[in-house]
Amino acid sequence: MMRWMWLALALALGGIQLGCGEDANEDSDRDGVVNSEDCDTTSSLRWRRVQAYDDADRDGHGSGELIWVCAGHNLPSTVAAEAGDCAPTDFKRWRTLEGLYYVDADQDGVGKGPLVTACVGAEVTGYTQSQGEDDCDDANPQVWAVRMLFIDEDKDGAAGGEPVRHCIGATLPPGTSETATDCAPQDASRYTPISYRFRDADGDGATVPEEGTVCSNGKLPTGYRLEPAAQTDCDDTRSSQWQWLDLYPDADGDLVGSEPAEQRCSGLNPEPGYVRTAGDCAPEDRNRWEMKSYSYRDADGDGAWASSGGQVCSGSFLPSGYSTWASAPTDCDDTNAAARVTWNVFPDTDHDGVGAGSNETLCAGPTRPYGYSDKGTDCAPEDASRWQGLTYQYRDADGDSFTVAAGGSLCAGTHLPAGYTNTSRGNDCNDSRADVYQGIQAYADMDGDGVGAGSAESFCTNGASPAGYSLQGTDCAPEDALLWRKLSYKYVDADGDGYTASSTGEVCTGSTLPPPYANTASGNDCDDTDPALYLWRVLYPDNDGDGVGAPPRAVMCLDDGPVPPGYSIYGFDPDDSNPVVSHPAQDPELEVLLFDD
Repeated sequence: MMRWMWLALALALGGIQLGCGEDANEDSDRDGVVNSEDCDTTSSLRWRRVQAYDDADRDGHGSGELIWVCAGHNLPSTVAAEAGDCAPTDFKRWRTLEGLYYVDADQDGVGKGPLVTACVGAEVTGYTQSQGEDDCDDANPQVWAVRMLFIDEDKDGAAGGEPVRHCIGATLPPGTSETATDCAPQDASRYTPISYRFRDADGDGATVPEEGTVCSNGKLPTGYRLEPAAQTDCDDTRSSQWQWLDLYPDADGDLVGSEPAEQRCSGLNPEPGYVRTAGDCAPEDRNRWEMKSYSYRDADGDGAWASSGGQVCSGSFLPSGYSTWASAPTDCDDTNAAARVTWNVFPDTDHDGVGAGSNETLCAGPTRPYGYSDKGTDCAPEDASRWQGLTYQYRDADGDSFTVAAGGSLCAGTHLPAGYTNTSRGNDCNDSRADVYQGIQAYADMDGDGVGAGSAESFCTNGASPAGYSLQGTDCAPEDALLWRKLSYKYVDADGDGYTASSTGEVCTGSTLPPPYANTASGNDCDDTDPALYLWRVLYPDNDGDGVGAPPRAVMCLDDGPVPPGYSIYGFDPDDSNPVVSHPAQDPELEVLLFDD
């Protein structure tokens, strides 16, 4: 192929000698120039040899040395009459501007570096005649000037600290400033100095006079004020003390002092050892400090009280044996510590804790007398295991732990006896038999595949379905044990060629989909009725039989073997009536570059 094309080029450009017997005056391409003088006898558009410059980027400007080309009225598009292209492979640039421009790579109008010689096209792109300031970032059109800026590190809206070099444009970057105003550059809660006249160093709310400035957020921080507080601090180093108080010494620490009063620097509460009130009736005894009245006495110390009034030096509570109210039943004998409580009880003959019969009154100790109870409701006075009536709502007569609804009452102990309960468990379908307790509905399973069909039947069982029945009633083939459920499918391979076609539906089957049904596509069968046809192919008519066809294309249902006679997978034949021509025509110079063996 390459040798043939070199021969064609030699014929076109060199005008080689005609073969034996060829007429030198013949004009093969009918362009008005005889073959002996025509540089291309196969094209009526070219007949003369001229010199021109190579124009690889076809921008109308050539470069390099003059070369001979075969042309007609116009030069071929790959050459130009003028030279001087400064960018032979870039059709957007061809002319040179010397010493007039500065490099402006980001096209922001600010140049960088010295004047340069620029290669440009119709527009001057990437260069400028205005140098301005030296562009500090010529890759970014948004920035060009260097400035020393202060940074708002703590994001409080004020900048400060040491200035940092920035490359900027028309506006300052967010968070920067040309002036430093932040008095605390790394603390967002403080940014401006503000004056104060009073101080509360210990944070107790009381102030002392003090003038100065403090770095803040525009408001005075806690502890700094322009006006004095209502209270002048008597000690601004301790938050626990801020006011002068008249206090009384409390030697025994019972929070009641004694005369005389002393003036002390204190807080909300007096310091330890001092109190606000005086009048301690026992200054050396922390357990007693005031005179208190009493209304009852427990002379025998048995915990029962007798009526008796007076006063005694006491603390928070009256001393033992004194009381303002009867905290226990009145002592029925305040001279005998063993007998002090009056009991209203019932005889408990079976000692089950619940008595019966008539009520009796006894004077005894703090413990109820043995054989007596404060309750007289025993429903079985002679049986210690039963003493109260209990109600029930459910029965389990057959003892299988499953119940039926049946309410009532019976005499019992702490719990209902076995077979009686207030909690439902199941719903026993037969409370006279312990082997069955659960009612179920089942379907006849004629083919024994575990899935029944037809109408549901009711059974009283132990939880399992009877033989020949199933809890499921969805069998789609009641007499075929291999088929019991419906499965959906999306694809079918009806002709068995291994390629599926889209088709949805349901089929009665077993655990998996049977052939030819599937839920995963295998190919895209264009004809699922013929196993020999399964692949859509795009072909072009090849009328001249050269292996390359031409439009219009044809979409056919075929296999993946050779294409049918008269068709090709290619569709770029420029002349489908000539088997010699199967590729688009090119300029001779380009044909040498584009084709090879």
